[in-house]
Amino acid sequence: MAAITATPQVEADKRLVQFRTYEDYLTSLVILNDHCYLQSTSVGRTIAELGYRSSGETLTREQFEKRLAAVIEYLYPTFKPYVLASENLDIQDPFLKEMALRECSNRMGILAEWPTRGKAYLNAIYYRS
Repeated sequence: MAAITATPQVEADKRLVQFRTYEDYLTSLVILNDHCYLQSTSVGRTIAELGYRSSGETLTREQFEKRLAAVIEYLYPTFKPYVLASENLDIQDPFLKEMALRECSNRMGILAEWPTRGKAYLNAIYYRS
């Protein structure tokens, strides 16, 4: 998923993070007088969903979920910082399999060495796809 950039819409929708569900969002639009006169939270939510309890636009369930997902992606991005070269390869060679196991630590800068006949070899390898 591509990174979400800061737009006025995303900045305005940051308030949606406080609501766990769409029903919580609708309940926030119900005022105290609604509870007094209607005697039902569900009727108050229905009136709010129809747009009678908001000075701006009342979001539909789809709009709410889409905007909330955009804000969460903006605040807490889900991306991989790097992709391993061996990730989607079907490796048959045992040596290359072992190197693939060590690739993540190599990418993070934790290089391992093993001595062979007086020489040290780094376990870095380049894969051909």
